Amino acid sequence: MRVNINNIIISLNKDQDKEILKEIERKGIKRENIKSIIWNKRSIDSRKKNDIKLIYNIEVVLNKDIKIDSKQNINIVKEKIKVNRVPIYKNKPIAIIGAGPAGLFAALRLAEFGYIPHVFERGEEVDKRDKTTENFILTSVLNPESNIQFGEGGAGTYSDGKLNTRIKSEYIEKVFDEFISCGAQKEILWDYKPHIGTDVLKIVVKNLREKIKSLGGKFYFNSKLNNIIIKNDFIVGLEIIDANLNKTTYDFDSIILATGHSARDTYRMLNKNGVYMKNKPFAIGARIEHPRVDIDKMQYGNCACNELLGAATYSVTYNNREEERGVFSFCMCPGGEIVNASSEVSTSLVNGMSYSTRDGKFSNSAIVVGIKENEFGDELFSGMKFQEQLEAKTFEIINNYGALYQSVTDFMRNKKTEHEIESSYKMKKYSYNLHEFFPDVISKNMQSAFEYWSKNPLFISKNANLIAPETRTSAPVKILRDIKGMSVNIKGLYPVGEGAGYAGGIVSAAVDGLKIVDLSFTNTIE
Repeated sequence: MRVNINNIIISLNKDQDKEILKEIERKGIKRENIKSIIWNKRSIDSRKKNDIKLIYNIEVVLNKDIKIDSKQNINIVKEKIKVNRVPIYKNKPIAIIGAGPAGLFAALRLAEFGYIPHVFERGEEVDKRDKTTENFILTSVLNPESNIQFGEGGAGTYSDGKLNTRIKSEYIEKVFDEFISCGAQKEILWDYKPHIGTDVLKIVVKNLREKIKSLGGKFYFNSKLNNIIIKNDFIVGLEIIDANLNKTTYDFDSIILATGHSARDTYRMLNKNGVYMKNKPFAIGARIEHPRVDIDKMQYGNCACNELLGAATYSVTYNNREEERGVFSFCMCPGGEIVNASSEVSTSLVNGMSYSTRDGKFSNSAIVVGIKENEFGDELFSGMKFQEQLEAKTFEIINNYGALYQSVTDFMRNKKTEHEIESSYKMKKYSYNLHEFFPDVISKNMQSAFEYWSKNPLFISKNANLIAPETRTSAPVKILRDIKGMSVNIKGLYPVGEGAGYAGGIVSAAVDGLKIVDLSFTNTIE
């Protein structure tokens, strides 16, 4: 028998394992009847800095059944109903464009059902991609096909490996189990803000690739989608261009498109081919960076050094009701660093990442302002062009790949920062007044948000700096699809993940890849 016990609250300064056992016994379960204890979730209540508590939801496997009707916060673990699925066609080749989480998990699911996934990735396999990215940081020589955005694992490989998501899905457990089987930490199963870390994620995606190959999948790196071939509104093939600019045509009648949100050339190619798309909201802003000790103290007070807590995370929001516009933190990287995320020649932008230990000197997060669809024009790619203009403007100001910076206090005074700053960012930094860089809709809303958050002296302080711009929080367009995930007007084309506009992070993208395979390539049986 297995039971769940939720909301076990234990003070940080107590022995956690002993207190969990005591709480189980208080619920009427004898210690000798406990076969094993599994953590389902552990979260932190830091509202009272002098008495931080850890909150546990656990599963207890019992040696003997007990009656639990009258026991508070205890319920029997119900057996999950298994949906039996069979492939519609076995040994059928399916093209997958992109080896990010959506593409990899779609490939895995297809291979498990006996299909033959052919994964085409414009960037390099992760080990080579890592060297290329390091070379870019050192030399400012950009490979526009393999970089922070493009390559095995997708953009998420160079982030934090954050796995927290707002979606509810039966596929999430599958995603986590596969990550763990490929080398991720078991803690992701119970941490309330699970993360893998860039260093470990590189190992995970490589192992996931090898697992897919062992099931019959095929991978093609340095292989960019150049065109899709359509006849009578049906996919019949695709054209791939390699690193030497050689073009090869392949026959496929099914393409899973998992390109990520930075493949702007792919969006334009799809538009030329008549694939239906529409504008969608996105967000733009800057990275805010603090000394990690400030954020840890802000969240945990004098308990900041407790090893059970680790590097602190935060989430901040501000709502401009008059404009119906939000300003919010995004992709918070505790103990992490800010990186250059360029993927197009002569453009520059930033992103955040951290390693599995999260023990860096700084913590950073994007502070971004919501941009409405059609806010910068009525054309399909108006939002994308606005992103491109900001990125090109950054490169032009610096005359190289780099980032603009300004202290938060100087930004609030509308004043250029005259001193150099210490930062995790390793490439060129150029002082600039961001009020003169961003349009008013962004700078004024950021200003209002900082004023609203200034009641927290550790968050808005002389130690906080802005590194800009952060332009690629999500796709600025959505590729329209039907209830089963197929393009609404091109049969055989299946847009998935962040680039298609249907996901917002590693987990939701992976889930989307799995879900579309089940919906469109399998049938359920009784």
